Amino acid sequence: MPKSRTRKPKNTRPKTSTAPSVYEGRRRSVGLLIDRLTPEYVAWASRGEDDVAAFAAGQLGIVKAFVTVVQTFSDGAPNLRLDPEHVAGFLRPFLDDVASMSEDESTALDDQRYVVGTLIDWLSFLEETDRWEGTAEDLAAVSELLDAEAEALGGIVDATPRDNLPQATEEEAAEFASRAPFVTRAKALLDWLGPGREADDDGALPPSALSQAGGIVGSEARARRLWEAMLAAELVMLDGGVARPGEGAADLGAADAMGRLEAQFLATELVIAACSATPGSEGDSAARILESVLARGVQQEPFPLEDIASLGSEASEDLGLEEELGPDAAEQLRSMGEMLLAEIRELEELGLVDTSDGMVAVPVAALDAVYDAVLDDEVYDRYGDEDDDSEDAGDDDGEE
Repeated sequence: MPKSRTRKPKNTRPKTSTAPSVYEGRRRSVGLLIDRLTPEYVAWASRGEDDVAAFAAGQLGIVKAFVTVVQTFSDGAPNLRLDPEHVAGFLRPFLDDVASMSEDESTALDDQRYVVGTLIDWLSFLEETDRWEGTAEDLAAVSELLDAEAEALGGIVDATPRDNLPQATEEEAAEFASRAPFVTRAKALLDWLGPGREADDDGALPPSALSQAGGIVGSEARARRLWEAMLAAELVMLDGGVARPGEGAADLGAADAMGRLEAQFLATELVIAACSATPGSEGDSAARILESVLARGVQQEPFPLEDIASLGSEASEDLGLEEELGPDAAEQLRSMGEMLLAEIRELEELGLVDTSDGMVAVPVAALDAVYDAVLDDEVYDRYGDEDDDSEDAGDDDGEE
């Protein structure tokens, strides 16, 4: 089983100081080499545990990036050997690049631990399957370097609240990855995209293209959010003002490990988008509440949909927000409730929320994706000590 089961960094493409043409050529050849081993690595790492397979497949992006950097100055074709001297020289700069792209210092350490754990997993795979192409001395030296770095980072295995969450069955996971509404609509947009279409410099679709996309998925608002999430999940890439299918586009919709991984990335980006708004705006307040509501759903303590619908009514007066919001508190709460309901309905339409029993629950197959979006360190900080009073008030209201 992989040793690196910490959170995957949101950006796993570290910078390098290598000349772009040299690096890109090596990157492509290394990618082909490792792609051929993907099924074997996933089988080795998952050891029959379906929930680990997608995680293991995702590790190979890190492996490709590091092997590319380490072997860029090597002669000959890419191989399954890591030069100890090159590892010693490149490992720390590589980890520094990973940390520099992390959201903050607290996540930087987790990202670095994930990378080192992934490299240890890769080395163990090469050794245990007799694929290592170097000497036994080289293997021992690289292993020692990685172990020392892992120790310096405080270890590589984290227990998280995710460990206690329900696990989707094989059938549920396959159904989610291949047939969830957000997947089928994203696939429809990829079909519409074809080999490529013009896009704005920031990746946004021009008005005419957005109108076409909206007709495919149901509305321009949905098309815009799906498109932005696909860009963030790298299912769509920008190439000189042209949007083209990304590397993972071909895997989206498949029920295998790679398909599940791409679906999870896309679902996480969609939830992040739903929980984002301009700081300080009314929408930001609604986004913060939605984040908390979804976190409750992930933690198997779903929030009653009726409580959200009643915001601004007499039933919500005991929330004690009038002093904070001012004389028009009821109107603000009603507006906030409408925003929340709209976002919840949209997430449900996409297959990421289930309110069929009157509670805002998260489908078991979507738990990992929603967890990654709303239960990272930043969210725990946001709903920490300073918000304890408001959370307690919400809990009391739910109990009544």
